Amino acid sequence: MTRRHFTVGTRRSKLALHQTGIVVDLLTAAHPDLDVEVRDYEASGDTMLDVPAPQLAADAFTDAIERALVDGEIDAAVHSYKDLPIDATPGLVIAAVPVRADPREALVCARPLKLSELPAGSIVGTSSDRRAAAVLALRPDLEVRPIRGAVDARVAMVLAGEYDAALLAVAGLDRLGLLDHVTEIFDLVTMPPAGGQGALAVQCRADDPFALGLLADINDVALHNAVDAELRASLRSATQ
Repeated sequence: MTRRHFTVGTRRSKLALHQTGIVVDLLTAAHPDLDVEVRDYEASGDTMLDVPAPQLAADAFTDAIERALVDGEIDAAVHSYKDLPIDATPGLVIAAVPVRADPREALVCARPLKLSELPAGSIVGTSSDRRAAAVLALRPDLEVRPIRGAVDARVAMVLAGEYDAALLAVAGLDRLGLLDHVTEIFDLVTMPPAGGQGALAVQCRADDPFALGLLADINDVALHNAVDAELRASLRSATQ
C-alpha cells in the first residue's frame, strides 16, 4: 500500500458527518500518516422530503454516495448500516463495520411523558412503518403521522409543537448529543429496531486492495459478523 491520500464520502446531514468523523478518527489512529479527505453528498432521500419514507427507493439514502464510489470520486463510503439496500451494489463491498451504538428506539417529547402517558389523540411522528405499527400496538388511541428530515430537524419539530412526540433511534440521538430530549427508551422486544441499527458500514470497491487493506484495520470482525447475521435473520422473518 503506497497511496497516502484517502477520500471518504458521506451524506450531508449533521449525523452522517459526525459518523464519518468517527471512521476518519479510527483510520488516522491506525495510519497516522494517512491524509483523509471527506466529501459530502445529497442522497435522493434527502431531497424528497414530501415523499413518505416507505415509498422511497431502497437506495434512497445511499444512491449518490455509492454512485460516487463506483465512479471513483471517492475511495470509501460511510453509511448507517440500516440505510443500505438488501441487494449489494455490484462492485462494492462492506469492508468494515467498526462501531455500533445503542440499537434501541427512543421517544422524544417536549414534555416529560412516556408513551403510556401521552393523552389520547396525541400526534406521534415516525418515518417508519415498523415504528408506527409498534406504537399503535401499544397505544391504538394515538395518531401516527409521517415525519421526515435529519434527526436534529425532527427533534426540533417536536420541540416546536408540530408533533407531541416522535420515535427515533437512540444511536443517532446519542451521537448528536440530543439524549436530553428522550423521555423513554424501549426494550428490544417492545419496540424492535431495524436490523443493523446503530452500526456503521464502510464500503469500498471490491477491486481496490489499498482501500480493502486500510478498512480491514478498523473492521470489528465479531461485530461485522453479528450484524450480518442479524440482517439475514431479519430478512428471513420478513419473507416467512
